[in-house]
Parts: sequence; C-alpha cells; structure tokens
Amino acid sequence: MIEQSTDMRVVRSRTLMENALFSILEQEGIKGLKVKNLCEKAGINRGTFYLHYKDIFHLIEETSFIQGLLEVFEPIHMKELIDYPDPQGAFPPITKAFEYMQQHASFFKALFHPDAPAEIQERLRYLTGTRLYDNLIQHQPEMDHESRLFTEYAIAYLGNAQFGLIHHWFMSDRAMPPEDIARMLTVYIRNTPCLDNTVPTK
Repeated sequence: MIEQSTDMRVVRSRTLMENALFSILEQEGIKGLKVKNLCEKAGINRGTFYLHYKDIFHLIEETSFIQGLLEVFEPIHMKELIDYPDPQGAFPPITKAFEYMQQHASFFKALFHPDAPAEIQERLRYLTGTRLYDNLIQHQPEMDHESRLFTEYAIAYLGNAQFGLIHHWFMSDRAMPPEDIARMLTVYIRNTPCLDNTVPTK
C-alpha cells in the first residue's frame, strides 16, 4: 500500500510538470521555459523537480510527445530506403514521422524555435537527425579506421542536413504537407554522394 501510494505521487508530480511544460510552451514559448517558471506553474518546489529530472531537457525527452516521436522516427535502414521500389516516392517510415510531428505541431514548433537554448537544439539535432544514421556504423563493425572515419562524417552530414530540413519546415509553418516533405528528404538521402562508401551492399 505504501509503495502504491508513492508510485501515485510520482505519477502525479510528473504529470503536473509535463502539463506545466506544455502550458508554458503554448503561452510563452521556449523563452519562458525555465525550471523556476515550470515549478511555479506546476505548484511544486525545485527539489521535487530535481528529484525526477536532471534538467529541463531531461523533462522534455521524457514527455509523451518525444517518446512517441522516438517510436516512429526510428534509425533508418539505409539499404531498405535506397531499394524502396518507388524512386520518387516517400519512404513510409519518414512519412510517418512527419505526420506525427504535424499532429503535435505546436509542441515541436516551440522546440525548434531559433530562440531555443543551444543545449536543446543540440539534443534535438541528435534525436531527429544524427541518431537516425548511427546504424551505418553499427551494421559494419569490421570497417577499417579510414572507412569508419568517413562514415562518421557521413553521419554528421546527414544528421545535420535532416535537422536543418525539419527546422526549416517548422519555421515556414509547415508549408509543405508531411508526405511531400518526406518525399523530398527521401530523395535527398538517396542522392547523397557520401553514402557511396557507407551503405552495405549485402
């Protein structure tokens, strides 16, 4: 009974903080997102906040929206994308990810805002960009040093390019439908010269 009561308090505290986060992003934007403001909005003290999270971005990463994005925006299986039968079509997993971000546009637009702190932008750059290409190395564990170095640069190139495309999509108020922007990204990835030495042929 005591353990169940403790669990309920944890759930309640986290729910209050997540709701406060959404409220601040909606009303004040990313500039208003500070631990102090969030605690006041949630009706908790700073000690309670740091009992659950290391910092603001830790809270952001644990939100249902980010967790949902990580489920649909999985690391890209490059061979499957390149071999996708429709040469001008959008790779379905990429379309699904853009549709998800469109569904929760107000939340993600706030995070991608130019005023977002550098730490938040760097974490988003990893979560929505670089992370999706890490498996280029994981799928080729026997590569030599030169090939590995080349692939690391390819991952950085692809990850930053993808983050930039998503960022621009939100800053232009998502002028293109999710399927169209997904098609554009698919074509860009397929035609990236730096993939020639990184995608396994088997």
